[in-house]
Amino acid sequence: MRKILFLSLFLSAISWSAPVKLIFWHSMTGEKGKLLGLLTEEFNKSPKILGHFEVVPQFVGTYEEGLNKLRTALLAKQGPHVAQITDIGTQVMIDTRAVVPLQEFIDKDLEFPIKELLLPIRRYYEVQGKIYSLPFATSNPILYYNVDAFEKAGLSRAPKTFSELKEWARKLTDPAQKKSGVTWPLSSWFFEQFIARQGQILINQQNGRAGRASEALYLTPEAIRFVNLWRDMVKEGTFSNLGRGWDPAEASFLAQRTAIMLHSTSDVFEVVRKATFRVSTAPIPMADETKVGGTVVGGNSLWLLKDKPSEEIYGSYLFIKHMASKEVQKRWHMGTGYFPIREDLIKELEKEGFYQRFPAAKTAIDQLKSSAIIPATQGALMGVFAEARDQVESAIERVLAERMTVEEALQRAKIQTDDSLRRYNRFLEKLK
Repeated sequence: MRKILFLSLFLSAISWSAPVKLIFWHSMTGEKGKLLGLLTEEFNKSPKILGHFEVVPQFVGTYEEGLNKLRTALLAKQGPHVAQITDIGTQVMIDTRAVVPLQEFIDKDLEFPIKELLLPIRRYYEVQGKIYSLPFATSNPILYYNVDAFEKAGLSRAPKTFSELKEWARKLTDPAQKKSGVTWPLSSWFFEQFIARQGQILINQQNGRAGRASEALYLTPEAIRFVNLWRDMVKEGTFSNLGRGWDPAEASFLAQRTAIMLHSTSDVFEVVRKATFRVSTAPIPMADETKVGGTVVGGNSLWLLKDKPSEEIYGSYLFIKHMASKEVQKRWHMGTGYFPIREDLIKELEKEGFYQRFPAAKTAIDQLKSSAIIPATQGALMGVFAEARDQVESAIERVLAERMTVEEALQRAKIQTDDSLRRYNRFLEKLK
């Protein structure tokens, strides 16, 4: 009862003269950005909020740009009230000591839908028994394929293993027509996901969950196996290497220059809508020799910043709770492709027949829920994740350009990441 009373009486205890502005930094663009703006506006106009709080969304650039801007703002004590941060920023945000763990409000609010949070999502964002932020836009990599091109090549289903992916890619490649079998963005995200898919952790200390990571595990058989697959298909001419960035791969697939694309589920509705051919989706392939693994939650989460008046922190929490509601999650999922964070919403959509009408939207959900509950699928935590990704991507570029062997390039990336981890951990030690 005391927990409920804390929440229900808080607003009535505040004297209001004008709505308190709450600054919300985000990194959503295009249609996703517009929808985020609408959801924010609806919160502002809700009866319990109108006249009390007004959330002001501000676009702050890419995930990396937003995180860097936030770091600078925190030093000047001019940060926002709520910040949307990429999943790989989790450890950095905790280490800033500038956040209010969401768990502090969850423990006081019996109405917060914590029991509905999908277990794989909760496992990623729960650190040392606390949920620090609200997973909001959650994603997975999935395999998209051109059904018309598959039928023409005599293929009736998506490839399930690395060897099948290579074989399918050969059958779908037509050099005369300048068509390749497969593509995906040159992103470390796929390196991380395919390592987890094989049941292997990315860094030591149980992926940074049992303690501060100090070593990158880039030279495991699982890591080498995946980069070898990537290199082999590029050498065979069956993989379109379109470089870093997400748009070129999607453009190639939609233009039917590539028959298979690995990409985020966050664009699933956009891809299906824009395609002039039949599109289907499937889980990403598994290695031929593999331990039981799975995929890791991607996307972003919403963080509460401290060093604000208590009523402003509370208003910010109400906004985050609003974004966790079934209604908001439903509109966000159906309007973007990011999958819901709530089990009850998924069941409701299944009952309504939504996934029968849009089966492509269910692939990532099923893939995530089928993942083994092991450290590999919980995801890695490290304060230098952005640096590590750049180091891995540079290594893969060297491999694909045949400037280094897989082992040489990954060894170089490992040394770089280990050094980044050492410097970061030393810095934190000095702050104690």
